[in-house]
Amino acid sequence: MTPPDAQVQSRDGVTPSFMRGRDIVRVGLLLPFSLRPQDAAALYNAAELALFDHGNQNTLLIPRDAGSDEASANAAARALIADGADIIVGPVLREGVLGAANAARGDSVPVIGFSSDRTVGGNGVYLLSFQLEDEVSRIVSYAASRNIRTIALLAPSNEYGRRVEGALREEARLHGVTIVHSVLYNRTDTEASAAATSLAGALRTQPAQGILIAESGTALRSIGTALVRAGVDQRQTRFMGTSVWAGDAQREPTLAGGWYVSTDPTSRSSFEGRYQTTFGEQPTRLASLGYDAVALAALLSRDGGSNGISRTRLENSEGFAGSDGLFRFRSNGAVERGLAIIEVRQNEVGILEAAPQQFPRSGT
Repeated sequence: MTPPDAQVQSRDGVTPSFMRGRDIVRVGLLLPFSLRPQDAAALYNAAELALFDHGNQNTLLIPRDAGSDEASANAAARALIADGADIIVGPVLREGVLGAANAARGDSVPVIGFSSDRTVGGNGVYLLSFQLEDEVSRIVSYAASRNIRTIALLAPSNEYGRRVEGALREEARLHGVTIVHSVLYNRTDTEASAAATSLAGALRTQPAQGILIAESGTALRSIGTALVRAGVDQRQTRFMGTSVWAGDAQREPTLAGGWYVSTDPTSRSSFEGRYQTTFGEQPTRLASLGYDAVALAALLSRDGGSNGISRTRLENSEGFAGSDGLFRFRSNGAVERGLAIIEVRQNEVGILEAAPQQFPRSGT
């Protein structure tokens, strides 16, 4: 972060003394420094790593705290625009993205936010996040291609679980899949285990070929153990999950043989290795988003400076190669990712279907 006494406010915006006279591209970082300091620190580290890997001497990062609500993010975004930001990276929370968007749209400053709620994107606001609706689409499509036509759902009774349930119903309709049971529970290990036991009982009278378990951490492990103890035969009922399984599933023996959706694991591993080498610690799950957003800003501005950062170039249909694999922005601001299907094996995972390396052309 540039010390305040080393920069001045020029007509064009914030200009550190060592950058005077240059055609500066200013990248505003709107991060949750006060609300989620661990995520903010990792995102900032990743942004600096991207600048080192892809930026040039004319790229300047300007960090500000996004605060805790829409109003504080709006005020911080306005301050960044006054600082001359050509693009704003962040915030993380839905309310923060709304606040930043309301500030930035009037000045035609693009925003690359990290909320997973696609309703806040569009009109120059892009969401470089992990979209669970696309993940559900990918796993249901893959399951249907393997002749799984009946699915049960286990999900927490919160916004995430309800969004998974809604997406599952839509994808099931599109792929000719029947949802035979849907069980939502309060998100504790005990409640998750009880819900799994209850579902196992219901499956004895109305079986399912697959169970989508929208869970992570110890609750996921509790569910796997409870299902197996209650007699669910994994040779007949496939356990399936979203990307939140990553890192947890392979440590739970009862989930061996399960499938889950993932961004490109090879790309992710490369990013994590570079981050670990540079900062001496593992990145958070969100850190790669900060890296990719800053790397993208650097790429687009490499030849044309700030003029290169435009909606047309951000919405390039061919997409970009990022830390989590292939991605591109749709005109509504949502991100589309190339997703892999992963199989859980004892203490490891295997790739059943690799993430695509390029998107299909429009109309194909």
